[in-house]
Amino acid sequence: MSGPPLNRRPANNTGSLLLTPQENEVLFSHLDRKCTSLSAAVVQVYGAERNSSWVKKCCGVACLVKDNPQRSYFIRVFDMRDGKSLFAQELYNNFSINCSRPYFITFAGDTCQIGLNFASEEEARRFKKKT
Repeated sequence: MSGPPLNRRPANNTGSLLLTPQENEVLFSHLDRKCTSLSAAVVQVYGAERNSSWVKKCCGVACLVKDNPQRSYFIRVFDMRDGKSLFAQELYNNFSINCSRPYFITFAGDTCQIGLNFASEEEARRFKKKT
């Protein structure tokens, strides 16, 4: 005998403060099924190989994503025009973020040091708090 259907609320996505509600909805539509945006921010992504200067890789909207099917968390950067994922980094054990400036955070990526340059210090603060 089965019980009553469970009333599962859809997860609440958190969007960017700099995007309109409509733009945030477009952003959420780019997320995979059963994924939730815990924080979002407009960013430039930089990479730096050992002992080299920062090189701009891309710019877009970064989401801290809870990926339920993969049972993991990711930072994913999306191009808002076509919905493509421009950058993805899984948050591994002992993942740590460094803040050299209120608007710039860095972390060790899979292949090099990664920097996120935020368009808004408030978005940077909120994003860091969630990670």
